[in-house]
Amino acid sequence: MGALANTILWSWRIQLLIAALWWAYAIRLYAVNEFGMVIHEFDPWFNYRAAEYLAANGSDQFFKWFDHTAWYPLGRPVGTTIYPGMQFAAVWIWQGLELVGQPMSLNDVCVMIPAWFGVVATVFLGLLTYEGSGSVDAGIWASVIMAIIPAHIMRSVAGGFDNECVAISCLCATFYFWCRSLRDENSWPWAVCTGIAYFCMMASWGGYVFVVNLIGVHAALLVLCGRFSSKLHRAYSLFFVIGTSLGVRIPVVGWTPLRSLEQMGPLGVFFLLQVMQLLCLCKRQFKMSDNQFAVFRLKVFAIAGAIGVVVAAWLFQI
Repeated sequence: MGALANTILWSWRIQLLIAALWWAYAIRLYAVNEFGMVIHEFDPWFNYRAAEYLAANGSDQFFKWFDHTAWYPLGRPVGTTIYPGMQFAAVWIWQGLELVGQPMSLNDVCVMIPAWFGVVATVFLGLLTYEGSGSVDAGIWASVIMAIIPAHIMRSVAGGFDNECVAISCLCATFYFWCRSLRDENSWPWAVCTGIAYFCMMASWGGYVFVVNLIGVHAALLVLCGRFSSKLHRAYSLFFVIGTSLGVRIPVVGWTPLRSLEQMGPLGVFFLLQVMQLLCLCKRQFKMSDNQFAVFRLKVFAIAGAIGVVVAAWLFQI
């Protein structure tokens, strides 16, 4: 392909990507253009009210807030029953806009967040597709589809200030950074971003369980296919330790990642990878024959299994 043809090709690619990002934003503004800067539906109104309380009283009071007007007549301990990521994102954006001299009301920020994060999700879905396929064109077309697909639009229309509008962006970011951390032997530091994105997902939506299980299944399949490596061990360990250690600080999550039966799989994969790495180090260090290593591996897995049972029993009791 000549230089001119390559230039034209990239020009079309850039224009199509810009169009995808514009569609992702403009389509989601339909409700705003039609009805103005208004929060829609019941849950978004409560989420906006929670964001107002956070902005007015700070995080300490927010996590201690007992709302007597919700779940009437019982009331609701909001701080321990809400996924607060969306409220914190709204307040931080609202404060950031004031700092740069572009103030908006908190209401308007909450109205616009679904559209803004719809663009973010479009970008990360395109990056994820490129990372998985190695094709720039596939990545761009994936962004186009993400920009206009109804299933995503219905959860990210401006004014629909609900958990999924932020969480889907965090989900796409987590999967992209996870795949990016496995690209080559030097890519594992990207797992730090995976852990942070996963924490944001945990803070935003209970669907984080799907994310950690899917990554755990992917890592386990790599081991079963004989593709275990130090890169996989480092990437998964960083992701799991960073994400979980930050996530347990969220009141509504607490110790669930270490105690919930539906999250035992990813925890088990974490311990499996530690055992696999230990076996690899011992094999190199002590230069064992295949028969010696097979016996040693059996003993290590037996000991690790016993320890795992004890740890699991302890976690279920605390």
